[in-house]
Amino acid sequence: MKRFCQYSVLGIFLVFLLGFGSCQPNTPQTSNTNAPASNSAPNSNAPKSTAQVVKHAAASFPDFGFMVSPADYLNKYSSEPIFRLKADFPTELPPDSSMPAFMKIDFKTNPKEWIMAVRDYSFEGNLPNWDPFANQTRQWYHIPWLHPNSESGYPPNGGTEGFRGLIKEAPLSKHQLSETQEGENYQVYAITLINEYAGYTMGQMWKDPDNPNPGATDKRYGGGFPNGTVFAKLLFTDAPEGTDKIDFLENPLSWNVYITENWKSPNRVVKKVNLLQMDIAVRDSRADSATGWVFGTFAYNGKLNNPNKFLNLVPVGVMWGNDPTIKDNNVNPFPPKPVDQIENKNLKETIVFPSPDLPPQHLGWNSRLNGPADLNTASCLSCHITAEYPAATSLVADGMVPDGGPTPPPQGGTDPWMIWFQNIPAATPMNKETYSTDFSFQVAIALENFFDVKNARYQGMWYNDYKIKEFPISRDGGGDENIPKFDSEQKLRKKK
Repeated sequence: MKRFCQYSVLGIFLVFLLGFGSCQPNTPQTSNTNAPASNSAPNSNAPKSTAQVVKHAAASFPDFGFMVSPADYLNKYSSEPIFRLKADFPTELPPDSSMPAFMKIDFKTNPKEWIMAVRDYSFEGNLPNWDPFANQTRQWYHIPWLHPNSESGYPPNGGTEGFRGLIKEAPLSKHQLSETQEGENYQVYAITLINEYAGYTMGQMWKDPDNPNPGATDKRYGGGFPNGTVFAKLLFTDAPEGTDKIDFLENPLSWNVYITENWKSPNRVVKKVNLLQMDIAVRDSRADSATGWVFGTFAYNGKLNNPNKFLNLVPVGVMWGNDPTIKDNNVNPFPPKPVDQIENKNLKETIVFPSPDLPPQHLGWNSRLNGPADLNTASCLSCHITAEYPAATSLVADGMVPDGGPTPPPQGGTDPWMIWFQNIPAATPMNKETYSTDFSFQVAIALENFFDVKNARYQGMWYNDYKIKEFPISRDGGGDENIPKFDSEQKLRKKK
């Protein structure tokens, strides 16, 4: 349906008051243009209760959860974009003719060619603003229901901000990025786009916005992301600040966003963040002997000085399995080192790319693939195999946090530790009592957020709440007593 905007200045201001509704000529309208003012809470820096974020229009979703006031936007930030959620998901599986060309490249024998082709596919039409509405080449989408602040569903004071749609991801430890990085409360925010194959599955899950179907990503119920699915995520950090200097983040690609002051603060401010990392995940049946997914990571290096700053993203590596038979307990302590000094050539399901263009890295446990924003005690896949709803397994094993120290955790390589380094098939949950979200934490978080809000609306409790012990979807630990603990008999202690 075409919609035409013919508002006076006063009318535009009223639109903002009604929830920052999207209104652009000749554009299909998919986000929530009629959200009540209570959905936006634009005049408070404090995190909102999820109980306030309850209503949405039929077949629609809120765009974001945190934003400056309408007056501040008009007076101070009108040159910045306003985030619109794209969720007009396809109702039919895309035809074979739409299959990405990189699916013809062997990611095992030509991994660098493969990851660069995935990068180019993800960039095409989405640059410079990572805005799928502006893409004239193919359809990309967002994952809905990442906007609220949910204690069980996301890191503290998280939820989608209103300029660029970034959501809170993780804290950074001292020296995690560089020996010159002294700050410890830096934070990472991210924005993910999914292609039309993933969009089809999201359409099956959210066909009824008031009653999502968790089975859409679980193969026991006929679900799961189809071959050719692509997740492409940009990760930004507010590092460095003050006297800190990080040489590869000089000449940055920067956005202004509305985020918390630091990892621990509940207060939101407009501040600059710098592109740090790009992650990609591809559903590829050629990886079915391991997990069925291929993950890849890029690190930003501003010293390359490409005119298109997105091309300053340098590939770190790819992985399609957790190498569960390799149990050597080694970590790469902070600060990071050149990859050719720390790569593990015994790994069969991780390949890294040593290069003078690549900033020093710490990688993951035993040099499995992980990016600069990630733990050196885990791997891309060791975390993502736990993606399920509700979250019945902690994202990290006991001993994975805090990370960065010179001594490997004593739990590393034990039977309980290796639970996180299984090769679990795509669309299969770690716990049979839960739904698999098919390696996607953002889908798991979205479902957590939705049902938190629904429970608050009904002001009741549910039978299933007493059947499964849920764990926060958080990787920083933060003294979290919910992480299963390691004991001298190398067994997981079950919480009473």
